Amino acid sequence: MITSSPANSSISTTPVAGRCTTNAAMSLDDFRFPANLVSLQERKDEAMSALKSNIMAALNKEVKSLDDDNWMFEGPRSRINLTSRQGGHFLKKTEEKTR
Repeated sequence: MITSSPANSSISTTPVAGRCTTNAAMSLDDFRFPANLVSLQERKDEAMSALKSNIMAALNKEVKSLDDDNWMFEGPRSRINLTSRQGGHFLKKTEEKTR
């Protein structure tokens, strides 16, 4: 019986292993690392701090705007929900006053 199992194959694996050996022989000199890795991190940190300061400035501006508009919401609140329900809080107070 003829099988196509790799163990019974007559094909040589020498060229495949030879290619792997040449790739493994590459040295670190073949890779181009920037000489200023520290400055890349510093630039990233500067960019992040600039973004944070811009976001905080926009947030503080929005908070100030909301604080300035706060007077519009300080008035009495509507009690329509209390008068429309039977036995609501508003109705109980008016019943107590009439007695």
